[in-house]
Amino acid sequence: MDDTDKSRCSGNPMDYCENDPTNPRNWSKTWKWSIVVLIACLSAEVQLCTIIAAPVSPHILQAFHSNNLLYRTLLVTIWELGEIFAPLVWGPLSEFYGRRWILNLANLLFITFLTGTALSTSIQMLVAFRFLSGLATACIPIGPGIVKDLFAKTERGRAMSVMSLTSVVGPVVGPIIGSYLGEQAGWRWVFWLPTLLSSLLGILILVLYRETYKVVIFARKAAMHRSRAAGTTPSLLRSKHIRTTIPGPKLLSTALIRPLTLLSHSPVLCLSTLHLSTIYGLTYLIMTTIAPVFQDVYAFSEGASGLAFLGLCLGFTLGAVICSVLLDRYIRSRSPPAAAPEHRLPPLFPASLTTAAGLFLFGWAVHYRVHFIVPIVGTAMVGLGLAVTSVTVQTYVVDAFGVYAVSAISAVMVFRNTTAAFLPLAGPPLFGGLGYRWGGTVLAGVVLVGAPVPLVLMRFGGRWRGRNCGGEV
Repeated sequence: MDDTDKSRCSGNPMDYCENDPTNPRNWSKTWKWSIVVLIACLSAEVQLCTIIAAPVSPHILQAFHSNNLLYRTLLVTIWELGEIFAPLVWGPLSEFYGRRWILNLANLLFITFLTGTALSTSIQMLVAFRFLSGLATACIPIGPGIVKDLFAKTERGRAMSVMSLTSVVGPVVGPIIGSYLGEQAGWRWVFWLPTLLSSLLGILILVLYRETYKVVIFARKAAMHRSRAAGTTPSLLRSKHIRTTIPGPKLLSTALIRPLTLLSHSPVLCLSTLHLSTIYGLTYLIMTTIAPVFQDVYAFSEGASGLAFLGLCLGFTLGAVICSVLLDRYIRSRSPPAAAPEHRLPPLFPASLTTAAGLFLFGWAVHYRVHFIVPIVGTAMVGLGLAVTSVTVQTYVVDAFGVYAVSAISAVMVFRNTTAAFLPLAGPPLFGGLGYRWGGTVLAGVVLVGAPVPLVLMRFGGRWRGRNCGGEV
C-alpha cells in the first residue's frame, strides 16, 4: 500500500484533505526538519549517557569508598537493562495516546532520574537511578515513527539516516567526553551535563512538537465532527475526549504486548531483528575492546585511547551519508505501485561484507601489532556496516508496518539492546582464548553466516508480509 497523502477532500474525518494543515506531511520543511533534528539530538544525548559513566567509574567507587568491581560494571550495563524494557512501554503507549504526550512525559521522567543520578549519595542509589533513566528513554523507539508521520515514503530515507546516525554516534562520543570531563570537573559533572542538555532539548520539544500520529489526529477530527453535529461545547468535548481515551485493562494490555506479538507472528520482523541485533551486538563488543587494545597493545594513555573511537565515528557518519543518498533515490526510481518496502534492502548485503572485513582486519592488525591506524580503519569499516544496517532495517520496518511502525521498531530495539548489553561480555574470554587474530576471524564468520538474510527478505519478504502481517498497514 502506498502511504502517500490523499489529494481529495471527502469530508470524512478519517481522511486528510489536500493541503490539510492537520496533516504533518503538509507542514513546512523547516518545521519538520526542526522536529527531526531535536528528536535526533535527544536520541544522541540519551545514547551518550549509556556509556559516559564508564571512564569515571573508578572515581565513583573511590568517592563512595567501595572496592566492589561489580558496581563498576553495573554503572554501565544497568542502563542497558532499563533500555531493554523501555521500548515495550513507550512504543505501544505512543500508538494509544499519541506521540506528543508520551514523549513529553518520558522526557520529564528522564530529566528527573538524571538529576537523581547526579545528586546520588550512595553507589546503590546511583545504580538505581541509572536503571530508571534507561527505562525512561522514549525518544529512541518513538523517533522512527515520528519520521514516518512527517515524511512520505520517497522522502523518508534521509530523515531516518539522521535519526539513526545519532543513536550510534552517542556511544562513541560518550567515552571521550566522560574521560576528559571527569578528569577536569569531577564525576558528578559527567551526569550534570546530560541533565542540562536533556532539559534544554525537552523544553524545545515541548514548545515545537505537536501531535503527528495520524490515528490520534483522525480521532480528534472525528470527535470535533461529532461535536459540531451535536452542538457540544468545546469544554464538554474535551472532558468527553479525556474519558474516552482512557483504555480499559484489556485494550491497554493488548497494546503493551503488541511489539512481541508482531515479532512472534512476522517472519519479516523476526529476520530483520535478528540481522540488526547481530551486527549491533558485535559492534558493541568491538567498542568495549577498543580501549583495552589501544592501552595495552599500542601503549595509548587513558585519554588518548578515547580518541581511537573516532574511527567508528567516521564509519557511522559515512554510512549515514550513503544511506541518505541511496535509500530515497532508489525508491523514487521505482513507480509508486512497484516501490515495495523490500526495495530498501539492497544496501544490507554489501554492508554485511564490509562489517565482516572490518572485524577481520581489526583482529589480524592487532595480533601483528601493525600501525595503529590499521585497526582504526577496521573499526571504521565496522561502524560503516552498522550505520548502513541500522538505517536500512529501521526504514524497512517503518515502511512495512504502517500505523504500528513504532511497535515494530520497539520489538527490534528490545532485542538489539539485549545483544548490546550481553554480547560484549563474550569479548574478553573470546580474545583471551583465541587471541585477537582468530577472535576477529570468528566474529567475521558470524557476520558472513547472516549475510544472506537480506537476500532472503528481498526474495520472500513481500509474500510473508501479505500472509502474516496483512501487508503494509
